[in-house]
Amino acid sequence: MEAGAHYPEDLPEARPRPSRAERERRAHADARWIAFAGAYLAVAGGMSIIWGIVALGNKAAFKEDGLVWSSLSTWGTLAIVIGGLEVIAGLLLISRQFAGQWLAGVLAVAAIFLHFLSLGAYPVWSVIAIVANALVLWAITMHGEAIE
Repeated sequence: MEAGAHYPEDLPEARPRPSRAERERRAHADARWIAFAGAYLAVAGGMSIIWGIVALGNKAAFKEDGLVWSSLSTWGTLAIVIGGLEVIAGLLLISRQFAGQWLAGVLAVAAIFLHFLSLGAYPVWSVIAIVANALVLWAITMHGEAIE
């Protein structure tokens, strides 16, 4: 035998191809995760809109000196814009549009940064928003093949 030749017992075991029923079950599970991500993104967007409205209208509810930079007015406006776009992306994601998946990923990351940088103003709300957006990001990256 030649140098480096493999014996049959040295070859890795080939995994059997999943059955059609198993592939369909996985596709349905992926579709459910995408629907979850769309709904959760819309909820996270709503949370950001509420945070922004309260930041603009009731500054006493926040600790403004806990912000990394700028003022509550800036953060409130950013939260409203990102939140509105998140709601739109959530609806696109529920309708299984590729643009929704792409937009959801970008906006989830933007919202995570937004709430991380404004963590000092209202920590509990920011942590909840970060977790919500991280779940959306996980769902669309792990189960994104359900989108055509």
